[in-house]
Amino acid sequence: MSEYKYARTNSKGEVILRRDTEETLSFVTSILDKNNIPYEYMEGATMFIMYNKANVRYVYYWTTGRWAVKKRRIDKHYQSKGIEDFINRFFNKFADEQIEQNKVWAEEREAKREEYFQKKMEKLLAKGLKDETKSDSR
Repeated sequence: MSEYKYARTNSKGEVILRRDTEETLSFVTSILDKNNIPYEYMEGATMFIMYNKANVRYVYYWTTGRWAVKKRRIDKHYQSKGIEDFINRFFNKFADEQIEQNKVWAEEREAKREEYFQKKMEKLLAKGLKDETKSDSR
């Protein structure tokens, strides 16, 4: 594997280092295909967008091994030594926990939804009974 090399100095005067993976695009796609990982390749950005088994979206830059969890705004990137390192150490590391957490959240949402509609029905029934008593008293 390649080591870190000087890339540039940023506006704050800090030295920015970079490590290239020295992997080819065909090698990266073959590893993803071999592991049955669905992906989308963005040529202009030299990046892959891929989903783990918990359906969490990741961004992977194949030239440097940098990766991040894809959100609206990517706050932090992490570093891997290559595509195999990324898949083995990070990609599905927390997938089982994410799947379980999604199940818990779905159950909580369903319980809140049922509670909301139950209260709504109680209000409608109470209003309907009030309307009936008003019309009966006339």
